[in-house]
Amino acid sequence: MNRIPENGAMNDPDEVDSYDRLSKNFLGLVEKLFVNRAITLLKRSKLQENPKVLDVGTGTANIPIQFARKVPAAHIIALDLSNNMLKKARSNIKEAGLENRIFLICADANQLPFKDESFQLVICHSIIHHLSNPLPTIHEIIRVTNKGFRFIIRDLRRPPSLILELYVRIFGFHYDWLMKKMYRESLHAGFTFNEIKKITGSIKGAFIRARKFFITHVGFEGIRNK
Repeated sequence: MNRIPENGAMNDPDEVDSYDRLSKNFLGLVEKLFVNRAITLLKRSKLQENPKVLDVGTGTANIPIQFARKVPAAHIIALDLSNNMLKKARSNIKEAGLENRIFLICADANQLPFKDESFQLVICHSIIHHLSNPLPTIHEIIRVTNKGFRFIIRDLRRPPSLILELYVRIFGFHYDWLMKKMYRESLHAGFTFNEIKKITGSIKGAFIRARKFFITHVGFEGIRNK
């Protein structure tokens, strides 16, 4: 089954609201495991007293909220291309009482508005399935990561066409119709592990490896070259 990339920015108000409810009500474990792994990678680097962290494609900011609670010293910039996503993210951050810890920016992941080596950790969850070619975004993530520090990129794994609907029925069992529609489209847009490995061979400026995360997710973990 060929992949069908999703549209770039999710800006429809109904989809934004559905995505936020999906994240809060059903993706807690997935996002917790991602945050825990990101924190592990941060600890493997030479930690600074107040690490600067960038979240690329933050959506409604539920991941940086979790991260900020677990790493109180971190300063986090959360970036997204969708104004409506950021509007909801701002509400979630305010509700969490983290307005002074998480800062929102509207920008394109292919042109990150930061100087080289600006962050001690860059995280990116569920964005590359929106991209026809993820390499520019990956290279931008590497560019803004400090030398010797790490980044993590994770996204949905595209299953074989024969079992895609089985994924929707099993992993989306409790989803409403719009959540199931969005999940189905995201699965069609995801990458297989072989495709991730192939992309890895074209990435420059970092020691990087392709990773599997359970049967549902794939991605990259890397460290910027010194």
